Amino acid sequence: MSSKDSASVTSKMAKTRIIATLGPASESLDILRSLVLEGVDVFRLNFAHGTHTWLSELVRKIRQISAELERPIGILGDLSGPKIRLGELAGGETLCAEGALFRFIRGTESQQSTDLTCTYEPLIDDVRPGDRILLADGTVAMQVVDKDATAGWVQCQVTQAGRIRSRQGVNLPGVALSTPSVTEKDRKDLEWALQHQLDFIGLSFVRHADDICGLQQLIASYRPRSTPLIVAKIEKTEAIDHLDAILQVTDAVMVARGDLGVEAEISRVPILQKHIIRRCNLLRIPVITATQMLDSMQTNDLPTRAEVTDVANAVLDGTDAVMLSGETAIGHNPVQCVRMMDRIAREAEPLVTGMTLSATPDEESRRARPITEAVTRGAIAAADYLGADLIVVTTVTGRTALALSRMRGKVPILAFTDREEVARRMCLYWGVTPILNRAVQQSADVLLQVAIPWGKRNGTLSPGSKVIIVGHTAWLGETHDLMMVHVVD
Repeated sequence: MSSKDSASVTSKMAKTRIIATLGPASESLDILRSLVLEGVDVFRLNFAHGTHTWLSELVRKIRQISAELERPIGILGDLSGPKIRLGELAGGETLCAEGALFRFIRGTESQQSTDLTCTYEPLIDDVRPGDRILLADGTVAMQVVDKDATAGWVQCQVTQAGRIRSRQGVNLPGVALSTPSVTEKDRKDLEWALQHQLDFIGLSFVRHADDICGLQQLIASYRPRSTPLIVAKIEKTEAIDHLDAILQVTDAVMVARGDLGVEAEISRVPILQKHIIRRCNLLRIPVITATQMLDSMQTNDLPTRAEVTDVANAVLDGTDAVMLSGETAIGHNPVQCVRMMDRIAREAEPLVTGMTLSATPDEESRRARPITEAVTRGAIAAADYLGADLIVVTTVTGRTALALSRMRGKVPILAFTDREEVARRMCLYWGVTPILNRAVQQSADVLLQVAIPWGKRNGTLSPGSKVIIVGHTAWLGETHDLMMVHVVD
């Protein structure tokens, strides 16, 4: 690694994690390396696009860069889920005038402009008169007015006019779908993801807790070498209705504002975002805010003022991570997008409000052991009181680092682990910089010999700086946790 690259890697101390979706604009080794150096913590692979051969090459490159830069990098595999799309339309597109009548029929192709088909055959069975059907990202709305499942059609009236095209998305807000949350394609993608030891699996169109439990059981049936964390994508109104139950079983959450803004009233999305993030913060569940965060930068060099405000507000809301989609997958300058995201996050982070030190009943199931819990709370308080510059923690499972992250303290956290999969998972934890080192469990002296030079290279530590160390008394032949304060020479 060159000295320039080394300096760039160690300068990454922004607390908000950045996720970048990969695509044709970001698939080269040089672009991937630049994205990491500018602040990407996790790369997203969208299984809706690209072959397994292409995705395998991306994983190889990411792991190569991670080894070169000596920096853990997480990988999120995003399952497509039961996405519903229109079939082929007669003429390729159709104008839907307000009040006009259309029919959904079975099959994949229509011969008349007023007959529509879709990729979800049970639509005709699942919808009822009065249900809404939204098309073209919600720009066109229809209401079911009649139905004959035996004959194989439902009739709809246009309530919001617009133009629709073949293969565009279809949303059925409030309709209980009979399709499973994991499709046959998802199963093949999941098997591939487990073989390549991806760190996170995104489950699309989650409706209730059983969807998460089903995926957990499916993953267990493959007996993977390492079990990925499940990210529940909240993008349906059913998921909002069952949010608390979903949060009890998922590992992480994504506020997927694209389909959420179609399924729910778009004016509700900011409030729903704040509500979901708040609940995740209380439960110590890492939460990602996604969709159109810097959307205009797909074609422009600078974002709009509204986009900058949107990203900053997500950080202030308490999100652990912000995600770029088309901006880095197909945008004209992926590296500039990440650089801008990092800048905005750094500006907002000093205003993030710390969490209360009092325990809440909701978070009990995700708390660390009582002694560890007390020590981590003491570490945050001591760091604030002493004006410390760095908190250093050793962790086996990542749970101690997550407990520290949840407090949203002002002091950056350096988390050492000897397990590679744990280091990559911690890439999603707010305020935590993971370091993979198999020697730091030996003693506090060994830990300091690694952490202090790291902090000095980074510019975080200098003579007189105070370092809060959260470790374990196995260093002293005991079995409990401890906190120490070290003053840098």
